[in-house]
Amino acid sequence: MKNPALLGVGWLGVLVLAIPAAAQKDEWERAMGFRMLVQKVVRADVVVIGKVIGIEKEPVNLETVEVVGFDWPQRKTRTVSYKVALVKVQENLIGAENITHLKIAFVPQEVAPPPPIARPFRPKDQEIVQRTTAYPVDLREGEEFLFFLVKHPGGLYFMMLYPDLPIVVKGRDKEIYQAKEVAAILAKPMVALKSDKPEVRVRAAAVLVMKFRSAPMFAQQVDQVPIDAEMSRLILQALAEADWSQQPNADEFPFQVAQAFYALGLTPQDGWTPPKFTPPQPGQPPVDYNKLVHKSFVEWLKGPGKNYRIKKFVAKN
Repeated sequence: MKNPALLGVGWLGVLVLAIPAAAQKDEWERAMGFRMLVQKVVRADVVVIGKVIGIEKEPVNLETVEVVGFDWPQRKTRTVSYKVALVKVQENLIGAENITHLKIAFVPQEVAPPPPIARPFRPKDQEIVQRTTAYPVDLREGEEFLFFLVKHPGGLYFMMLYPDLPIVVKGRDKEIYQAKEVAAILAKPMVALKSDKPEVRVRAAAVLVMKFRSAPMFAQQVDQVPIDAEMSRLILQALAEADWSQQPNADEFPFQVAQAFYALGLTPQDGWTPPKFTPPQPGQPPVDYNKLVHKSFVEWLKGPGKNYRIKKFVAKN
């Protein structure tokens, strides 16, 4: 059986197939911008602004994980030689409470070329790396970054996950502000979901769906477990009440509600049946498939989905 966790929120990447062709390029770019920034935060164990204060002389050999494949990715492990950067925590966004320094294992760029990364039209028989903790990146003493880190199972080191590479702090105020917004939602999700502002509620719902539907990087196997019933209800309600026709705003918070919906991964076992898509005849206007899906989702939520609880991916013991 194929493992849906390995697709994660990859449904966001195929959303452009469901919108008019004339808007696909713009929608793709905006959706990718939203997905990349939010996923950097939600997939991380630790998010900090930090300064590299030193590089250890001796490398360390650590087992790493790579997600390979295109249509149905698989996880593979291998041992890699890493350098270790000592980073002083200047500001904690997520997961580094009461921590002043971190050891970050990284593969310097001069050691190895980047692995082949997933792109359209690449031959399917070629091994494609979609996510890895061994993507070459340079960390130099004195540099400041916004880090998105996963903790190595060994416990001593943190790693950077491709494509969630660090952001240079200088001149990146917009990205840092947006990352802090996402971190604030994750810190107090119920506050955001109960906001009297609908745009705050739907933003929180989208972020939380991405968090729950992202599998732990080092988990070889995962389970799907229901989240808190009240939180699930508020998330689904926010998505149902939102304006699905609203276009992402790249200058503020790139966002489209349908992206979060597709990440839920609803199936016939959940009572969900997607609406049928009928291509328009020549001369007819393009079909707004998101509008059809939204209508079906609202109806599903009143009926088969009224007791549905969103499931999150967790590492299987």
